[in-house]
Amino acid sequence: MEAYWDLIKRIIIESDLVLEILDARLIEVSRNEEIENLVKEIGRPLLFVVNKSDLVNRNILKKQILDLKKEGDVVFVSAKKPKDVKVILYAIKKIFKIYGKREKVIHLENKKFKIREAKADIVVGILGYPNVGKSSIINALAHKRKVNVTKKAGTTHGIHWVKISNEIKIIDSPGVIPLKENKLEDEIKYGLIGARTDKLRNPEELAHIIIKLFFKNNPKNFEDFYGVQISEDVENVVEKIGMMKSYLVRGGLVDEYRTCLDIVRDWQNGRLNL
Repeated sequence: MEAYWDLIKRIIIESDLVLEILDARLIEVSRNEEIENLVKEIGRPLLFVVNKSDLVNRNILKKQILDLKKEGDVVFVSAKKPKDVKVILYAIKKIFKIYGKREKVIHLENKKFKIREAKADIVVGILGYPNVGKSSIINALAHKRKVNVTKKAGTTHGIHWVKISNEIKIIDSPGVIPLKENKLEDEIKYGLIGARTDKLRNPEELAHIIIKLFFKNNPKNFEDFYGVQISEDVENVVEKIGMMKSYLVRGGLVDEYRTCLDIVRDWQNGRLNL
């Protein structure tokens, strides 16, 4: 963890501005307060890039961004749409025009940091939880495959410098989860944003939260996807889906674990859209 935060500090310090990539489906859950506080402390402008916006109803999206706009600029994108790259580039240049280049030397925690000078007019740090789409955003900005993209979380290691143009260079962050992993609430958070895609200890709890999320915000999409009626009785919903999929165990009972794991994976892979 110590090494992780040293890398994060280095990225923020060396950047002219910082992009925090968020998951449009769960903006607040995918925010990292520790990183945002560090960006403020070091004194860098922050741009929230709300990725996967194609997976969310626009009205739901608008409700989630009220707090974001108080902290920094916000753009909605989908890494799958080439035209959205222009939105990010425009925002980067606009913010840089206001704030200018970073300081040559910065003091943090009573320590003096010398900043490595990148050969670019604008240096942009990209941060965010694993699987929110950092690599996809970078590849879209670079117009080609520069960073490995995979469904398995945590595949970016160390620091990568990616040249976007003669004007802009990006610093990519490591795909590490910076919270304690022995808490149930942390695992639920990781599972919801897809930061943990394997060895889920409690897919049932995750699936129940996902069902409640759709029941509150967009029941029709859930019902169209699974072909079952959604209700507040989440266990009954799981049972209906399990019966439909013929996920049965001895005695003709529904295999709840397997059914819930399917719901979680459908959500994480973007097949189940909010």
